Amino acid sequence: VALPLVLAATAQGHIARDTACKDVHIFLAKGNNEPYPGRQGKLAGAICSGLDSCDYEDIQFYNPLEAPYCGSVFEGAKNGIQQITAYNKRCPDSKLVVSGYSQGGHVVGDILGGGGGVFFQDCVQEPNKGLDPKTRPANKIVAAMIFGDTRHTANQPYNVLSGAGKDGLFPRPGDQLANLAKYGDVLHNYCVDTDPICAQGDVVETHLNYFDVFTDDVAGWVKERVN
Repeated sequence: VALPLVLAATAQGHIARDTACKDVHIFLAKGNNEPYPGRQGKLAGAICSGLDSCDYEDIQFYNPLEAPYCGSVFEGAKNGIQQITAYNKRCPDSKLVVSGYSQGGHVVGDILGGGGGVFFQDCVQEPNKGLDPKTRPANKIVAAMIFGDTRHTANQPYNVLSGAGKDGLFPRPGDQLANLAKYGDVLHNYCVDTDPICAQGDVVETHLNYFDVFTDDVAGWVKERVN
């Protein structure tokens, strides 16, 4: 199932953003053809609910249906690294949360672990180097989440849910997996075994409803990490 065919555009959940530093700052990477912030707006709202100082920003990248997949992901990874670095420089004490869904999950994986490869329509994505979890800004990331990941790879220590043992459409190579594993307890990669994208399953709805089903559990986990 091609990624654009299973994603519909929805927008929900907006959080007021300003230039002041917040105790908790969330970065969101949206799914293919979603408006900002996409389905993850609900998750950002749930994370910030009850926190005195919390907001989010969208990782900027152009990914409508007609945009070349590889170019969109490379742009998202590059901009995401720049945005995270810039915020940490401006707000060095803030705790950072990074979340990506579907194509945005691919972006977040590349931000953290490095990227590059051959994907939809045999497009070639330029390689990029991921952030080092031992140094700034990545050592201020307290939680990172990936949902319905095009690059989901079976049996990784950070995999969560019933699809943990399944490969997605484009599993990652060993060097990228090793980089992601360095994030330890910070990283969760959520995949259900019927998801066509992260587990090559056959129930499209299970790729679309992560934030209807799992938002409360994920937000609770993030708040534990924050505290």
